[in-house]
Amino acid sequence: MCENSKSERRFYEARADDGLLEIFGMKQGWHASMVMVEIISAVHIAQAAAVKLELRGGDWNRAYLQTDGEPWKHPLNREHSTFLKIKRVPFQSRMINGK
Repeated sequence: MCENSKSERRFYEARADDGLLEIFGMKQGWHASMVMVEIISAVHIAQAAAVKLELRGGDWNRAYLQTDGEPWKHPLNREHSTFLKIKRVPFQSRMINGK
């Protein structure tokens, strides 16, 4: 996590070709739809080329995640941490410019 306080963090403007992941936190599933229609905002946590998440299940048996617009339920172990790595891969597909 960033050593600076939340108010001191500075993020680069997101671009499709910047090679960075935008990491946001949301409270619940409905939060995403409210963000999309700009009623509320998501918490911008970080920008990174790769991220490793440690998810702790406890009373929960799955985490609700979304990457690049694709949601999924990730299974969690109730007794041990679940680690999830998300990183940029070489030779990723390119977006079509349309010009």
